[in-house]
Amino acid sequence: MQKSRAAMLAVLIALISGCHYTSKRSDNKGTYILFVTPLVDHNLWLQAKRGFMDACELYQYHCDWIGPKTIDTNRMNDVMKTGILQKADAIITQGVVDSAVVDAAASIDIPVIFVDSDMPESKRTAYFGKDFHKQAELILADIEKNWGKDKKLIISIQVAQESFTIAKEQIQQIKNVFKKHTGGYEIVSVTSSRSDVVRAKKEWAQTLSDHPDTNVAINFAGESAEACYEMFEASDRQKEYLIYGVDDMEATIRLLKENKINGTITTSFYDYGFETVKYLNEYFTSGKAKREIIPATIQLVTPENAEEYVNAVQR
Repeated sequence: MQKSRAAMLAVLIALISGCHYTSKRSDNKGTYILFVTPLVDHNLWLQAKRGFMDACELYQYHCDWIGPKTIDTNRMNDVMKTGILQKADAIITQGVVDSAVVDAAASIDIPVIFVDSDMPESKRTAYFGKDFHKQAELILADIEKNWGKDKKLIISIQVAQESFTIAKEQIQQIKNVFKKHTGGYEIVSVTSSRSDVVRAKKEWAQTLSDHPDTNVAINFAGESAEACYEMFEASDRQKEYLIYGVDDMEATIRLLKENKINGTITTSFYDYGFETVKYLNEYFTSGKAKREIIPATIQLVTPENAEEYVNAVQR
């Protein structure tokens, strides 16, 4: 694996070294920013696209939004390589790409900004995303609000893709935080939805068949909370259980309002687009090159505050 990554980096650097790299940035209109999205048509990432395009219009940058329709990191890597060869002034993407491509961009001073998932070992310029430790704390606090501190928690988790760093980090922070729960906990299952509702339902059905004692379901993929609830209902279980999700998918908010799930961790995908371009505008102006971590605001939306949350978002 290391040899193949090194070879890819060598080839890419050879290609770009044959090009005379000059920024288009004689004025804002000449600046080209590429957003390599992990999912080009997904509802949540389309919120990021709206913020991205709004900021590009505000600052008068030329911008492209390109990516795969389904999870495909190889396609994302290819789009990034094309952006490098096109001499993009900056690239924004999720931290699931190959670090060799990121390092190739850095080698010719193209800043790479990650959103939603970080790769701190790479030569990225900045990261804008959730604090996963705080996310785990918010979930545990709500569990203990419902059940107290002495109940044994039998946890099943669904992520978009288990191999992604973002999934591993979120699960690790669950472990770090939940060890404080005096009743103890056990993670009995981790599955992947691959951002597909049908697969999410299938995986949750199998999980509940294999681990019928699951009493806490945590979904770290936007579409999974609805799938999870439907499979719990189909299993006709009578014992207590709690369901948590992430993001403010329409179905997730509806289930919260109907008191059918217990919470969802939300952040603004619009800001993933808008604030990163705003950061780049400051970066271009000041010429600062230091790497930064920019925390995204997160909150737990519950049945009690779901209506208030929706009204605030609409405003």
